Amino acid sequence: MSKLDILLIYPQLGSWDNFVRDIPLSLIYTATHSVKAGFNVKIIDLRTTGKNWQEVIDREMNNGCSLVGISVMTGNPIMTSLKISKYIKEKYDTLVVWGGPHPTILPEQTLENPYIDYVIRDWGSKALSQLTEFINGGSINREKILGLGYKEDGHLRLNPAQSCFELLDFKDLPYHLVDISKEKYNRMRNGELIFPIYTSIGCPYKCNFCMSPSVYQKIKGKKWIAYTVEYIIEHIEYLSQKYSFDRLQIYDDDSFVDLDRIYNFLVEYIRKGFNKKYILDFRGARINELDKMDDDYLRLMVEARVNMMFIGMESGSQRVLKMMNKGISTNQIVRVNKKLANYPELKPHYNFFCGIPGEQMEDLILTKEMVIRLVNDNPYCYLGRAGHWKPIPGSVLTDIAVKNYGLQLPSNLADWAAIDTRDADPMEHPWYTPKMKKFIDLLKIVGIVLDRKAEDLTGNLGPILGKVFYLLGMLYRPILRLRLKYNFTGFFIENEIVDLFIRNIGKLLKHN
Repeated sequence: MSKLDILLIYPQLGSWDNFVRDIPLSLIYTATHSVKAGFNVKIIDLRTTGKNWQEVIDREMNNGCSLVGISVMTGNPIMTSLKISKYIKEKYDTLVVWGGPHPTILPEQTLENPYIDYVIRDWGSKALSQLTEFINGGSINREKILGLGYKEDGHLRLNPAQSCFELLDFKDLPYHLVDISKEKYNRMRNGELIFPIYTSIGCPYKCNFCMSPSVYQKIKGKKWIAYTVEYIIEHIEYLSQKYSFDRLQIYDDDSFVDLDRIYNFLVEYIRKGFNKKYILDFRGARINELDKMDDDYLRLMVEARVNMMFIGMESGSQRVLKMMNKGISTNQIVRVNKKLANYPELKPHYNFFCGIPGEQMEDLILTKEMVIRLVNDNPYCYLGRAGHWKPIPGSVLTDIAVKNYGLQLPSNLADWAAIDTRDADPMEHPWYTPKMKKFIDLLKIVGIVLDRKAEDLTGNLGPILGKVFYLLGMLYRPILRLRLKYNFTGFFIENEIVDLFIRNIGKLLKHN
């Protein structure tokens, strides 16, 4: 084997790796320019390799490597990425570059860590290829690489950020760098491969809890760019010829900005017969856009075998929605849910979270009442597991929490690993009352037990574990409804039990 130019690593994300693993699309995109330039690139996904990740890295590094790149999100991935970076620096003394959401927003603090040599902000394909050329003695000037951050003479240097989206042709995407198989990439180990694709890039909205407005404000021109229907269909045809998969997921931040575009796409998708081969999901759907769809539109979605739509409900309090700058109303949420109830094939998956700066107990009760109403009005809907608000760096709400409520953000990279709603210690923000904290934990249980997931998905857990999970859910549901009716959080141990189950579900599945 020849020496590697680039080893790209997708780190472990946390306990959910045991039963939710999607194709590492971010690294496939990141590798595109480097592969086109002729560099020797490999991708390893440590979510799929088990505990002995050092041995996996050793196998790739033994013949030498010029640069190791890691894609890093805020939260628990920072902890695992730091372990990987430390191992590589101490054993191989190889240059390490971090990319992804966290170093995009906090590049200086990331670079301060001794195990990180470079950061790439925003989109990384072109910058990574140029950095590799520089490391290998090419003529490129390091100071000219947009989005790059590095150390020089004891100082941190940040080059100007990119001012346009990185639009890549799907024909150039090096899918071959990842072993894309149903065994490695599925959810709840159900053997169903979900293939993600983008039909657009960016987002025109400015939700205060999201980091995207901070990232996209550097973009000159439109903050949302859509691919043509012809291009999307060609991409799907290309994937269908190369891979065997069951479900296609549109991975956009928001797919339905232009309703006519998606309508025309679905018409062509059906004409090509893809609806007979694949289930279709939409990861980015908004209440205000769904509210504009008529019955003709929804019937077309049913014919296209659209199944899951992940919808940002966020809160049942109009006051909180306004604080979030969400641009939707609680009346719209109720109206859309009732409309979708007429089409049980379309499963809305409502995501919501609690505890933003300034939220009060009255707002949490309104959210409780909303999720109960959603399930009552539409028994086919799913509820996300409500988490505590996470102070994502770069978001408006994070700035508000610091300025108005005295929230102390981590002062170094390693401490950001604790800003995670699943694998870190339970969050408790300065504006919480003890009652709020307990009530948010109660709402986290709602997203697991109150909807139909126990009936619909337990088959994925296997014959024994699935039946146990189903039975426990049915037995606990009346207790949960009583708790919700009286807002009672006394003697509340259920959240700890659920967290213990999630952390150990991988082991349980192995023995099931």
